[in-house]
Amino acid sequence: MTMALEVKTDKAYCNKCGMAYSKRRGNFPICYADTYKGLGTLPICKTCFDQMYSKYLNDCGEAKPAVRQMCRKLDLYWSDSIFDTVMLTATAATAMTKYLARINRSSYTGKSYDDTLIGEGTMWNFNVSPTVQVPDKLLESQSESQGNDEDDDEPVSEDISDFWGEGYTPSMYRKLEKRRQYWMSKFQDGTELDMGTEALIRQICALELDINRDRAEGKSVDKNINTLNNLLGSANLKPTQIKSDSTALNDIPFGVGIGWCEQFHPVPEPSDEFKDVDGIRKYVSVWLFGHLAKMLGKKNLYSRLYEEEVAKMRVERPEFVDEDDEEFVEDVLSSYDGDK
Repeated sequence: MTMALEVKTDKAYCNKCGMAYSKRRGNFPICYADTYKGLGTLPICKTCFDQMYSKYLNDCGEAKPAVRQMCRKLDLYWSDSIFDTVMLTATAATAMTKYLARINRSSYTGKSYDDTLIGEGTMWNFNVSPTVQVPDKLLESQSESQGNDEDDDEPVSEDISDFWGEGYTPSMYRKLEKRRQYWMSKFQDGTELDMGTEALIRQICALELDINRDRAEGKSVDKNINTLNNLLGSANLKPTQIKSDSTALNDIPFGVGIGWCEQFHPVPEPSDEFKDVDGIRKYVSVWLFGHLAKMLGKKNLYSRLYEEEVAKMRVERPEFVDEDDEEFVEDVLSSYDGDK
């Protein structure tokens, strides 16, 4: 196993930004590749390392080509299998840092990008480029850059210029409008934004473009990122503030959830043929509400319905006059004598 040699110097300088550090360890990414075995670290500081990766990630939009480009740029060993293993626990933002830590293990010590090319069989093929799948975002950006001159000549609609204000080029208007459509897709369909939220979305879109431009030019973006986080918080668009409908309903009381459903997703009215097909509504109205109103002495619609239904089933005893009583008795006695 080849161990890194510690070089004693008063200061360590970053090859990219020129910043001087009192020591190399802790300020420069550790690396045991063959090219850097005399230092044990990369020649660029951690800040430049992170900025370089962020730029590649922003350019291509995918972690895999961005990490591979970092390996090619810094002469580091690249492996598809190692990257796939790293991405089981890493995100796009942390992929490069975790990938570098993985290839610093003893089994990969001393390997460089040459070993990658040798493994692919393209080490000496200077006139033949290996087949590389270009991310869709790069293809889109290339096509956009080729058509920028034509886009600048095409005017934008009056609605777009009124929303963003004056002073932008047509190309800039289109980029801003594209970001606005992205953020609007995060709201429910048909959502009407108030003036405050609309102003926040406008500032978020413009700030995103400023951050991308400054990052591409190698400028500091920390201040703008902090401002962007504050704007996202004001618009309730931070990941911690956004919840799916199912998660939100699980975290609120049952009655509040019912009210939410009735307000935003009410149950539609049934068709006439399916309205109270079993008569349960009438049954409850008459024999529950009506009977209760009758007991309490209330005179209302329910008590009237109750009395009408009871009247249909009431049996009245017949009333006999005197003549009817005599005829009835004689008839009974005559039938009795006949039986005797």
